[in-house]
Amino acid sequence: MPEKTLQTALALPAPFITARAPRSALRASILLVTHNGLAYTKMCLTTLLADWREGDELIVVDNASTDSTVDFLRTLGQRHPSIVLVFNETNRGFAAANNQALALATGDALILLNNDTLPLPGWSEALLELLQDARNGLVGPVTNRTCNEAQIDAPYRAVAELDDFCRARALQWGSQTSEISMLAMFCVAMRRDVFQKVGPLDEQFEVGMFEDDDYARRVRAAGYRIVCAEGAFVHHFGQASFGELCADGHYDRVLEGNRARFERKWKVAWQPHARRITPEYEALRERIQAAGATLAAGARILVVSKGDEALLRFPAQRGDHFPQAEDGRYANGYPADGAAAVAHLEKLRSAGAAYLLIPQPAFWWLDHYTALREHLESKAILALHDETTCRVYHLRGARD
Repeated sequence: MPEKTLQTALALPAPFITARAPRSALRASILLVTHNGLAYTKMCLTTLLADWREGDELIVVDNASTDSTVDFLRTLGQRHPSIVLVFNETNRGFAAANNQALALATGDALILLNNDTLPLPGWSEALLELLQDARNGLVGPVTNRTCNEAQIDAPYRAVAELDDFCRARALQWGSQTSEISMLAMFCVAMRRDVFQKVGPLDEQFEVGMFEDDDYARRVRAAGYRIVCAEGAFVHHFGQASFGELCADGHYDRVLEGNRARFERKWKVAWQPHARRITPEYEALRERIQAAGATLAAGARILVVSKGDEALLRFPAQRGDHFPQAEDGRYANGYPADGAAAVAHLEKLRSAGAAYLLIPQPAFWWLDHYTALREHLESKAILALHDETTCRVYHLRGARD
């Protein structure tokens, strides 16, 4: 998050509730888990409560935050006693904390919502409308950042543009859906009868990751569909809590441990999820591959790939994911901060990486990770720059 946005968010007071009559007959319990990330939590709850449906329920479970999140939530609870607050003395992890909230929830519909989201007006009504169809077990929105086909092109650059984008998306797509194999649990809705049939999240997936893959399989095994609401858009900053694990390598250990647990449970090899491929994105892939082809033959190119294997295919060069796990597979997340991004980059440079390629949709990295941008500007050489395609930095020619 840019520093100016961070400071603005941190200055937000505990919000008031602006309630309106619900359009859907379903009463919703909205469940939020927090672990640090105060700025994200403030933005999320301010946005959420500015368009609150009368009769809905909000439950927040804090996983032993060490910043000022607990103080903020207590102030919020004093202002709005109807909000259910749970404060864990230890970080119980994503699945366990959500299970705590699910056990307390009284709504007809249950919505798991990450604290690093911006749920603008109309988001929940769109999901609840689709839950009226008994065939639908899980419903989620499209977004700017996730692990599969629910991610769409989102060209907005500011909150004002985001609001316009959401309204235009809702008008264009209405209640259309696309069936999907899984929904990441940054925002997912289900009816109470589905939860009662499928059960709670599997807490063997420690801290977080893969509990959503697991739950999706269980929902489909119970005979339900999983659908993406094409007209509902929720902004997702991504990895607000899990990103902290990247700094010391703990993220890799959690990722690999949970992947192994998933594969043992389901007796399958986990594969990265597919992406939504538009003609525009396919053209971008081709331009990136052409750009990589101009670099030295045999060179190792790190690509901010978001897990897209096609972005690693160069004719005479070796493409690798950035960031990546110890085995070279996509890390399925983001660095905690700029320092962590630089440390990861330098580790891979020392192991032979020659270039860092940042595709145009990932240019936000250079705004978000200030330390990474400054490191590249001072230590690397900008080898290629096309505002419509990518930026390529020469690492092996770094200025020490």
